[in-house]
Amino acid sequence: MNENTSDAKTVFSPEDDLLFNSSRLLLFFEAFNNLKPLDGIDRERLCYYDFFASNPFIITKREDPLWLQLEMEGLDPCKLEYLSTAQRYRTKRESIKQYLALLVAKALISVQNEDGRILYQITQLGVETSHKITSMYAVTYRKSVQYIIRALEKYKDSELWENASKWLEAKSFQIDLYNTVEEKDE
Repeated sequence: MNENTSDAKTVFSPEDDLLFNSSRLLLFFEAFNNLKPLDGIDRERLCYYDFFASNPFIITKREDPLWLQLEMEGLDPCKLEYLSTAQRYRTKRESIKQYLALLVAKALISVQNEDGRILYQITQLGVETSHKITSMYAVTYRKSVQYIIRALEKYKDSELWENASKWLEAKSFQIDLYNTVEEKDE
């Protein structure tokens, strides 16, 4: 059986890879630890922080000096993924359980129950491992994490949820196919 190789193209996105996402999350914990060394972070807040650090242009204003800095370091404010932020956030939120489980299993982060809240924190092994990740993306992501933490830490959980709901609002970028077909028939 002859298979046409052009029809069998596989598109790979690093954001779909378990190792990439777990490593990025480890970078997050390192940056978080540098700003708040004694605090852990719960999964809900972690989901928001990580998502917005990966997609900082959702909440960064163009006049903010960080915008230009992140853009010059390779992050693209015009990528198509920004048009489906709500769906992407929901998918990331579900997947983060798997990334956390891997990091806990490798003893790179620890879990503690503090007054009924499950908090995650980087371990010394996690810090040492994270320091070995030195790609340009890692450098840029660490800066983005620091910015996002400073920007969002002032919000109580309910305020963060309300603002995140606004920021994640789906952008209007849909083509009405029915109207297009009807116009051609007329």
